[in-house]
Order: sequence, then structure tokens, then C-alpha cells
Amino acid sequence: MGTRAFLPTVRVHFGPGSLEKLEEEARDFDRAFVITGRTLYAETDLVRRVEGMLGEKHAGTFSGMSQHTPGSAVEKATGEAGEADLLVSVGGGSVIDGTKAVAVRLDYPAQIAIPTTLSGAEWAHAIGVTDEEVGRKSGFADPKAVPPVMILDAEATLYTPEKLWLSTGIRALDHAIEGFLAKGEHPIEDVTGLEGARRLVAYLPRSKDDPENVEVRHELQLAAWMAYFGPLNTPMGLSHNLGRRIGASYDVPHGYTSCVTLAPTLEVVGDRVPRDRWEQLTDALGGDPAERVAALVEELELPSTLRDVGVPEADIEEIAQEFGDWAEDAREILNRAR
Repeated sequence: MGTRAFLPTVRVHFGPGSLEKLEEEARDFDRAFVITGRTLYAETDLVRRVEGMLGEKHAGTFSGMSQHTPGSAVEKATGEAGEADLLVSVGGGSVIDGTKAVAVRLDYPAQIAIPTTLSGAEWAHAIGVTDEEVGRKSGFADPKAVPPVMILDAEATLYTPEKLWLSTGIRALDHAIEGFLAKGEHPIEDVTGLEGARRLVAYLPRSKDDPENVEVRHELQLAAWMAYFGPLNTPMGLSHNLGRRIGASYDVPHGYTSCVTLAPTLEVVGDRVPRDRWEQLTDALGGDPAERVAALVEELELPSTLRDVGVPEADIEEIAQEFGDWAEDAREILNRAR
């Protein structure tokens, strides 16, 4: 027995050129406020295109939402958004999480998310905001904060730096694998997650070899969507939770944290996974899950150790102790990831 709960995603426009749907989606609103990051705003014309599509409805743009969603940026964006009745997020997971946090503070105006990475924040009810004073990410969950409208336009991802794009693909793979291995009954997500994982493994190397190929990027957007199709129903495991701790404390992008933690997590927990499920995952990935993930990270030339991302070996015990009943597993994963 089980229960499937639905998040309030209403429409997903997908495919190259689907950004044009923004004008139609914004038609019924009066004040649209854009939230994005500094690089997209300063070094590309993507945000200007979005502002142009909003036309007279454009009420302002906040371009200071940076990595790991700093609390100070959320508060500043909230103040600048004012009486906006529509928030438009343009960027990666930190921008989208920040926009969701702003939406909560403004009593849930409408949202449209335009993701430029594969991190999947647009699908999730979980929101992570970093307390800059202590270097920890304090998250909360609020289904009402999920954007009801998404625009997955692969052309909008062409501005994303290669390592950010590819590493968030590993983050999406982390969603698929940990969702599939999560406790409980999630039969729909099992099917979409395995298919998402299969496609991610197939298309990420192709995207590295041909980074301007919009069709391959489109396939990866669909794969990342499948990988995280029902985040309310499939809680994440130690790879994700270790990544949250490492990311906020050492300023490591979440895509990179999955590159470091996913393979060793699978090495540690693999023996406890029911054999039939492990075999299904093995079939989807084309080999032993831990080995396939490690090989893919290496093929994509992404960081794979704590040392690569600047996490001191001396901090392993302190991090592990924060995981309570799971401290022994956390310690073993971190030691394998050194």
C-alpha cells in the first residue's frame, strides 16, 4: 500500500523555442518581477529577452541570487519585488530556490520557472537557504512554493558553463538513483526515475562531445524531469544530504557534491538494497551502479573527491557526527570520497 501526493505543477512548456510561451503565460498579470544571477544578467542577453517578452508588465529585475541561495539575497529580492503578482526565475537551482523562498515571504504570488541547469529545483517543494553567518543551509518544505509553470527551453541552457551543465546532470542522476532506492512505495517514480537515469547516462557524454547540440540538451532536460518526477513521494538519501552539508559549508556547487558523494554512497548502501531493485538499477545504468557513476564522472572530467572540491580531510569526523544514527555510514562514504 502507498499514497501518491501531487505537487502544484500545472503546465510545462518544453522544447527549443518554448521560451516564447512566456508572453502568453504572463498575460493575466500586472507586475512581473524577474529573479536571476549576476552572470546570466551581465554576460548574456537571456534576461533581456525575458524582460522584453514581459514588456510593460516588467516591474524590475533582481540579479544578485548567487550560489547556495544566501539568506541576505532572499531578503533583498523580497524587498525589491514589492507588490509583484508574478515572479519569473531565470537560472539554476539556487536562483529557483531563492525565488521560491521569496514567494513564501510575499504570500505566494504566481511563478514561472525558466531553468538553465539540470538541478531540478523547479520540481521540488524543498527550499534551501544558506545562513551565511554559520555556513549552513537551513531548508524548509512548502508545496505551495512550487512554481506552477515551467519553461524548459534547451536554447536557454546554451549560456550555462560546461562543467555546471554536466555536473547538474550528475545531480539529476542522483535524484533518479536515490529516489528509486528510497523507502516506501513509489511505483510511478520508479519507472520515470529509471528511464531518466538511462537517458542521463546516454546523453551526458554526447553533450560534452557536442556542447552546442540543442537537441541533446533538450533530451537531457526531459531526462532530468523524469529523474525527479515526484519529489514529494521519493525522499533523498545520504548522497544528497551529505551534499547539502558540504555545499553550504565549503561553497561547493551542488552538482559537484553529487559527483563526489553519489558513487561512494552506492558502494556503502548497495549490499542492503533488495537484489531485484539493484538489478533494475544495474540494467538502467548499464553496469554496477557505483562503478558506472564513477566512470561517468571521470568521463565528463568532473571533480570526484573531497580534495578536489576543497573539503579538508580533518573535517570528516565532524561532518559525520552530525548525521546521528547514520553517522557510521556518513563517515564511511566521506572516507571513500577523500
